[in-house]
Parts: sequence; structure tokens; C-alpha cells
Amino acid sequence: MPRINDEELSMAYCIAVRWTINPGEEQRVRELADSMLAPSNAEPGCQAYILHTDPADPSALFLYEQYDDEAAFQAHCDSPHFVATVAGQIFPLLSDRRLEIYASA
Repeated sequence: MPRINDEELSMAYCIAVRWTINPGEEQRVRELADSMLAPSNAEPGCQAYILHTDPADPSALFLYEQYDDEAAFQAHCDSPHFVATVAGQIFPLLSDRRLEIYASA
């Protein structure tokens, strides 16, 4: 993974996402979420797109995303891979999803 320099850190637009997966759908959601890593990290303006699992709770996934700016995040949300995979396949398999947005000061 490329290192982020000080200038990039000062211009970060960060997204914290927590998904709670419906019982019995954990493996499917993890596979779909894993399939998003390469295309999302390859997007212009995406500095990081990292998936985390909770070892104590198989129904919980956490995504950390970092973009150059809000426009880069919006481009991610409009991308074909997000629309087809996340909105189209993952969201219906979740019982809860939380999104927090942070911008550099």
C-alpha cells in the first residue's frame, strides 16, 4: 500500500462505516466486501479503502475510507462497482449500517 505523505493527510476526507450483517449472510457479505477492495483503491482520489472484521462479532464489519475530497468520495458512491456490489448486493444483507464523515480541519 502506498504511503500517504503529510500534504495528503492535511487534505483528507475520511469515511468510517460500520455494517451489521444479517444472520447467515456473514460469509457472503465478506466476499462481496473483499471484491470492492481493488477497484475502490484504484479510484482516482481514493487514498485508502480498508476492510476490518471484528474477531469477537462475525456480524460486524468496519470500513475505513480516505479520499482527497468530498468529490472523490461522491465519485466512489457513483461508481459502477459501488452501485452494483454495495448498494445492489450488500445493503440488502445488512440489518444496520452507519456512516460517519470526517474532514481535515
